[in-house]
Order: sequence, then C-alpha cells, then structure tokens
Amino acid sequence: MKKLLMLCIAATVSVSCKKTDNAIPDATPVVTNTDKKVKIEVGFTGDYQNYKLVFSTSLSKVKGDFVQPQISTPQNAQWTQIITQGNAYNYISDLTSNQFVIESKEAVGSIDFLLSPSQARNTDDVNAKPIVAIVKVYANEKLVETYTYKAGPVSEVTEPLSRSLNIGAYK
Repeated sequence: MKKLLMLCIAATVSVSCKKTDNAIPDATPVVTNTDKKVKIEVGFTGDYQNYKLVFSTSLSKVKGDFVQPQISTPQNAQWTQIITQGNAYNYISDLTSNQFVIESKEAVGSIDFLLSPSQARNTDDVNAKPIVAIVKVYANEKLVETYTYKAGPVSEVTEPLSRSLNIGAYK
C-alpha cells in the first residue's frame, strides 16, 4: 500500500510540474532607459576666494559607456586633468566665482563626484569665514539631491564631500 501511495504522489507531482502547450510563455522583462541628463551646481559662501577647489567626477551610462562632463560655470573653464581610460575628470583651480556647474553632454545612469576645497590664502586669518558649499544634483532638470559641505577652521582637517548616485533610481 505504501508503494502505491508513493507512486500516486510521484505521478501527481510529475503531472503538475509538466509544462503544457497552452501555458503562458515567460514574460520578457521590459528594459527602460533610465539614463538622464544631469547637472551638478555648487554654490559657495564664506571667504571662498581664499580657497582652491578640487572637484573630480565620473559619469557613466547604464550600459557602462563613459560620458564626458562639461563645465558650464565658470565660463571657459577647462578640466585640469582628464583620465579617459578611468573616466575621471578633475578640476583644480583657485575659486574666483561663487558658483561651479557641470553638466553631462549625454544622458547618464550614474555619477560619482568629490568636492574638496582647500584654503590656500589667508590661512592665519582668525577672522576668515570658512567656505560653505551647497551642492545640488539635477536629473532631467529636476532637483534630486542636495548636500552641504562646511569647511572647518584652518587648524582642523575637513573631510571632502564624496558621493555616488544611481541616477536611474530617481523618477
């Protein structure tokens, strides 16, 4: 009797697992393009003229292709260093403007950036106002993230602001 019961269970399991011709075919996942045009705006307050800005970025499409960023503010500014094999764009310059803006030439799926101002002048001035940077990240002209960077006094080390964002995660 036990053998008959086991045989019935095995037959039921094999029939229920058998694929029939009228079964619904596996649905093909819909792939949407999550790449978006991005813009990073950095606004500075405090005695920003006393600082040298180090800004590094890397932009990539969802498929992994590299995208070149362009500096739109200050006008006529150029990347100080470009490492094309590593998709790294670095800008190192004295701050002469209270704004720094980069934009992607094409839509991207991810961005990485590092912001690190270093005080280069008036380092002994106790009355100097440390730099404050407000960083706004836009995807398809919609604000998606805002960060605040505050430098410490001259005698203190301030960590750089470093972020990696999956742009496709933002609607």
